[in-house]
Amino acid sequence: MKALNLIAAILITSTIMFASNEKAPVATTTTISGQILDKATGEALAGVKIELEEIVVYSDLDGNFEINNVVPGNHKISTTLISYNNTSIEVDCKNENKELKIKLDNE
Repeated sequence: MKALNLIAAILITSTIMFASNEKAPVATTTTISGQILDKATGEALAGVKIELEEIVVYSDLDGNFEINNVVPGNHKISTTLISYNNTSIEVDCKNENKELKIKLDNE
């Protein structure tokens, strides 16, 4: 009986040790970056609100933005800036980074 308990303890211990050495799958993410421009003049637009689901970022002084940790797939990006028409675009992100140029119309 003691031998049976010892074998059971060894099996349980080795199973736990083996299971703890397995690595969890790594989630792959990508980055969406780009620049926001005035459609008529081509000038960079600062302070544009860019939304992707619950992520919100703003363009810098040169109109550049970056959204990190995006799960690959189809996403809708919306832009908002006072005195410009709001826009929405569909972006298909695969496993590579995506770079965009978004041009906004002045109202």
